[in-house]
Amino acid sequence: MPPCPRPPHRRTLWLLALAAAAAARPEAVRAWGEDGHRIVAEIAAARLTPDAQAMVRAVVGDLPLSAPQIATWADAQRDRATRPWHWTDIPFTAPGYQAARDCPRGACAVAVVAQAEATLARRDAGALARADALRWLVHLVADLHQPLHAGDPRDRGGNDCRVRLRDRRQPTNLHRVWDVEVVKPLVKHASPAAAARGLLARLRPAEAAAWAAEQDPAAWAEASNRTARALYAEQGATPGDGVVRTLTPWDYERAQRARVEEALLAAGVRLAEALNRIAAARVKTGAAP
Repeated sequence: MPPCPRPPHRRTLWLLALAAAAAARPEAVRAWGEDGHRIVAEIAAARLTPDAQAMVRAVVGDLPLSAPQIATWADAQRDRATRPWHWTDIPFTAPGYQAARDCPRGACAVAVVAQAEATLARRDAGALARADALRWLVHLVADLHQPLHAGDPRDRGGNDCRVRLRDRRQPTNLHRVWDVEVVKPLVKHASPAAAARGLLARLRPAEAAAWAAEQDPAAWAEASNRTARALYAEQGATPGDGVVRTLTPWDYERAQRARVEEALLAAGVRLAEALNRIAAARVKTGAAP
């Protein structure tokens, strides 16, 4: 009698399921778009310590952080309970983030980033729980650095702010412009990996150190909210005013390039720092990667 075939390893089954889910996911507008999320993940991966690299491998095997099964997996989830996890809207009239107002029942990006970090750090967390935590962390750190993911709730973070790009007949919305359009100049003639390398080559050590030192997700949301306020002020817009505007200047996407590059770099640096910190803590306590 031939030997009974050995059952697949649990992680192998999980990785196969992730690949199938990624292949089947519907196309939709995603925060920063797929390119933006991959750029952030590539920047972070380049700054991981050996301990953090070992931790990531232990959680997801040989998949790179920029793989769709990690970096954009969260956008493929259709659970209504997790939908609010992608943003933390803060009123433009407010002085800053308030959890009770801006993160009801802990269902917002600020809270979920903290929860994901805690799960990754726990010695008793299961393999699937840690894998989910890593995927949410990689994705939501990027989300929190997209200004309209910390926009004003009156127009759903720019989703109801109707705008036109140049002479396009069909209006879009400001949120989509920042999800997708402003990233296009970075990858027009390059892959997300190449775009990330180009950004890293221009990253100043003092700038990286300052970003890495700020590890409070609420502070990231507040900084993005300030940028969102500036974006509205530059267009003479107010959340909920109902006016359809043609964005100025004419080459709006290129005009925003400095802001976009800074946001992507800051997100990647901070994601790497979070993973490095978690991995170092696990090593210190003698936990497996």
